[in-house]
Amino acid sequence: MAKIGSLGKDIIFETSDKRILSPTGFQKKVSARWQKHELINATPRQQFIGRDLDQVTFTLILDARHGVRPRKTMANIESAIRNGTPKKLVLGKKAVGTGKYIITEVSESWDVILNKGEILRAKVDITLEQYN
Repeated sequence: MAKIGSLGKDIIFETSDKRILSPTGFQKKVSARWQKHELINATPRQQFIGRDLDQVTFTLILDARHGVRPRKTMANIESAIRNGTPKKLVLGKKAVGTGKYIITEVSESWDVILNKGEILRAKVDITLEQYN
């Protein structure tokens, strides 16, 4: 098994000859908060308020042909979002950002559904926000 990383203990990213679950389209957003103060007969002045919470988005392709159980994996992700449990995001052997992240949004697309409702392939878009 070649572990790529993880989101907490329940969602393990890996590639091997038996299982492929790897984030794609990984994006990280780091921003700051600024306040604009209007002045009479002058251009506005900006004041740095502080840093904002980091955001991370990525996509997971859940394909049963690659050793992933789509329904079970989606249930783990849905459980994490409903419980609001902060999780450490790790890629390689390094944590992404500082601290933990919460899952703020999940969008599922069920691409291939078999005759008894079994999901063969699904795509999950995940949005995380830094937890302080």
